[in-house]
Amino acid sequence: MEIKAVKFRRDGFYSQPFVFGGEEGMDRFDRAVRYRGSLQNYLIDTGSEVILVDTGLPAGTPEEVPTEESMLYTGKNI
Repeated sequence: MEIKAVKFRRDGFYSQPFVFGGEEGMDRFDRAVRYRGSLQNYLIDTGSEVILVDTGLPAGTPEEVPTEESMLYTGKNI
């Protein structure tokens, strides 16, 4: 079996409060800390079948314009 990521957005990020879910209160996390992120689908080749796992972002969804207040940014289209 072979699994490949098919990236379609790059250079995205997720803020620390978003990543940790704000479970302890949003003030307990640093909004300035950002973790790299991207969006991808997955192609799974089982040898007898090829399966595309769609991660759910609709085709044609416009790119966001991130700001300092953005909790997440899905990135630029590839």
